[in-house]
Amino acid sequence: MEKIKEIVLFYATHLYLVDYMLILLVFFLFVCVTLLCVFLRHRPVIALFIIAINLILCFVIYIFGYKLIDYEVRNRKIAIIEQRIIKTSGDLIVDFNITNTSKNNFKECKITAKVFKSILPQDNIINKYKNQLIPFRIKSQKLKDLKKNTTQFQRIAFENFDYDNNYTIGLSSECF
Repeated sequence: MEKIKEIVLFYATHLYLVDYMLILLVFFLFVCVTLLCVFLRHRPVIALFIIAINLILCFVIYIFGYKLIDYEVRNRKIAIIEQRIIKTSGDLIVDFNITNTSKNNFKECKITAKVFKSILPQDNIINKYKNQLIPFRIKSQKLKDLKKNTTQFQRIAFENFDYDNNYTIGLSSECF
């Protein structure tokens, strides 16, 4: 519950006006189609089908709209420079660069590093999808004041990293 509260507070304090406009558009679309279904109350099967399509459509519009806004307004690049395991302490060190390629300065960026288990040939289909989608280690870092057209070097360290098999590191960022 605390994690959900943290996520909601992070987005509520950092979203731009265009993000709120997207949320209002999706809400307005949902309400309009739901009102249409009220007029179709004498045909409940059609109304339920339209409501189901409406929910899916609103979800897809919001996801793709957010990705489009994020790409157009808050464009940035993140690249892993080096990853290494320090044998003496067992720490995994990930060095990366984050570059602001947008037209705006970023006040705050949240960079998340996720470590996934590599897919092994003997894994069954459930373990393959689990290893692909669910990270076994996650660590976040916040960065303040990233000016436009600048690059900053950053480092994330995973302590007590005792995973000997192959692994994959994924980086994601959200900047506002």
